[in-house]
Amino acid sequence: MDIWHEVGSRGVGVCLGLVAGTAITAIVTRWKRHCERRSIMRGDARDTIVINHHVIETHDEPLIEGEPPIKRPKTLRLRTLGQAEVSRVVPNGHLADVLMKRAFAVTHRHTLISMDGAEGSYLLETLTNFVCDRVANGPFPHGLYVMAPCCEPAGLAEHQPITILLISVDDLALFEDWWTCRDVHVEHNSDGARVLTLMEMARRYKSEHTELKRLRAEGKRTRYVETMYVLDLALDKETADIPVKPIPWSRFEGLLKEMDLQG
Repeated sequence: MDIWHEVGSRGVGVCLGLVAGTAITAIVTRWKRHCERRSIMRGDARDTIVINHHVIETHDEPLIEGEPPIKRPKTLRLRTLGQAEVSRVVPNGHLADVLMKRAFAVTHRHTLISMDGAEGSYLLETLTNFVCDRVANGPFPHGLYVMAPCCEPAGLAEHQPITILLISVDDLALFEDWWTCRDVHVEHNSDGARVLTLMEMARRYKSEHTELKRLRAEGKRTRYVETMYVLDLALDKETADIPVKPIPWSRFEGLLKEMDLQG
């Protein structure tokens, strides 16, 4: 009888433990789903990383008679090349946490995610591997593409994933000046935010490239200077003839004023 009493009392304890564990697991799971739903409802998708290829169509604009025309961007088209969870792209837990914190630190005016310091350098290497794993083996002409991560916050974009920007070096140079790129046409009205991001990216790339050349000419180290990489990629630049439209810059009126730009 003592044995059956001992087994019975232990069995009750085990059953209570299983019930409590199941209940706690259900509560945690339900709370996690609730948090995920709240993130979706407010457009926060920073737990995912997407790759955006920017296809630019240009036109030549004559300015002075007898002088060569100036090349200007005519159309900006965004093409998604892949998506994955942050934890899968950045398996190192510490680096993934750093990336998330930096993604939340962006502002409406500065949407590029900081890649400064040793941690930023490791993140760039990791993101490069992700990009090359997805797109490096395409049967298309090779070109040099600038790669940088951004996160356009609420107010600029309806959805806010961590986005890896890919744009050819020559096309990025077209976005250095507001008066050159303000009349670009897009497929979706919300893509106006991306034009502002590309402007920031173009300015930073030009400044960074100049600094790298200076340091190399002086024989100095360039460690951690790069916050965006130039990659040799083979990407498809052909697109379907989807209708495009001017950007409704009135949607970004407050930001344009803050940046001293005219819509």
